[in-house]
Amino acid sequence: MQIRSAAGPQAGALKYDVLTALLTLAAQGSPVQGRLALRLSLLITARFNWRMGQFCVGQREIARMWGVTERTAKRDLAQMRNLGWISVTIPAARGRVATHAIHFDAVLPDTMPYWTAVGPDFTARMTGAAAMPEAAVSNVVPLRPAPVVTGDDGIWAAAIQRLQQDAPALFQAWFSGLRMRTCDGGVLRLVAPTRFIADYVRSHYTGHLMAALLACDPTIKRVEIEA
Repeated sequence: MQIRSAAGPQAGALKYDVLTALLTLAAQGSPVQGRLALRLSLLITARFNWRMGQFCVGQREIARMWGVTERTAKRDLAQMRNLGWISVTIPAARGRVATHAIHFDAVLPDTMPYWTAVGPDFTARMTGAAAMPEAAVSNVVPLRPAPVVTGDDGIWAAAIQRLQQDAPALFQAWFSGLRMRTCDGGVLRLVAPTRFIADYVRSHYTGHLMAALLACDPTIKRVEIEA
């Protein structure tokens, strides 16, 4: 997952959404991740260079900003590095403080379980902002769109109707973009619009999908999702 450019007309909104994701993790996550998310948010708002993707702040200043000792600041920075949230790009030297990069491709997955707490609109925005880099868009308009669904799609049509009724916000955020490719041998194969959505639905919502599918067709044994 990569954050798209933080420059341009939508840059301000994107920055607020990233900070919202971090602060939601701070409010609802584990005590350790919550503390680190809150402190990283403060670093971002105070000292992060969005265009360069890095911050250059000494441990003494960080400790003063966080209201902790330098030893605690050093420990928390090390924890962020262990999580893959940040890394040192230029080591500290005499007369120069270290420069750190922030890796949102590692930060954002830790915030994902809490996106729905903010709302389906936020989830939809973050899904787009953190999507895998898209292929170059062609300016050639196809005369006929290539079909995605093959075979009997009645099972999937019934399943998505059930998903939409049971959890409208969840459906809008994660299931509405899924399309059925095939269904044979008890295996239903779905296509997601991005790899990010495919990976997230596969790891978090396979149970929801199987429950809806089995309610419509007890012969379904497995669901597979690809980008």
